Amino acid sequence: MGGGVRISRSKIELFMECPRCFWLEVKHGIKRPERIFGGNIGQIYDNLLKAYFDKHRENSTVPDAVKEKGFNLYPRRDKLERWRKNGIEYYHEDHGIIYWGKIDDLLIDSEGRLVPLDFKTTLKWKNENKDEKDKDVLEKYREKYKRQLEIYGYLLYKNGERVANVGALYVVTVSFTENFEKQENPRLIPLEDLNYEQWDILLEHIKEVFYSDHEPKADDDCEFCNRDVKVLQLYNFQQYLR
Repeated sequence: MGGGVRISRSKIELFMECPRCFWLEVKHGIKRPERIFGGNIGQIYDNLLKAYFDKHRENSTVPDAVKEKGFNLYPRRDKLERWRKNGIEYYHEDHGIIYWGKIDDLLIDSEGRLVPLDFKTTLKWKNENKDEKDKDVLEKYREKYKRQLEIYGYLLYKNGERVANVGALYVVTVSFTENFEKQENPRLIPLEDLNYEQWDILLEHIKEVFYSDHEPKADDDCEFCNRDVKVLQLYNFQQYLR
């Protein structure tokens, strides 16, 4: 496959969050400061869920939460493994860029079309309402999750696959009883009206920013760029006092 520039799904999401941060990181290698997260339960569960879904494939069965929503599992384990390991790649000849992303899993709808699936894990603490917590997480990140599924669907479509305009989140809420017994509650949440066509236009904007020699405007809500401005203001003030 041609092209030396590779832009991943996470970097596309970075562009959506802040074009300046994208330009600094992807073009110039200047990354945002690392955030400190409280554990890697999501990564652990991702691997467990992939194995769980693959076991169902081997047994020609379907997880209950998936069956209840009228979906089936994507049967091509060979292609799925390749897309999980190496990512779904699309080389845009006009851009000279490979856009790519690693998918968690795939479902199929009643018409045999592919449905992008991503695994999400949430923790429920004592006295928290599970349904409200899941709702809050979904509402807070709905647009971000929708974009994630759209990008996967777009990449599959560019690879010649038939893709539904529906994606899905397999959400597992992990909670503990007062006796420290772990409980897991899985739900499948479809996200409808995925718009793949818009990504042709959005990737044009990404290409323009990537190849530009001029620093793009930061997003007004970007905490990192706002910090840079404040640091520069402080530095200039200190220079003024000298």
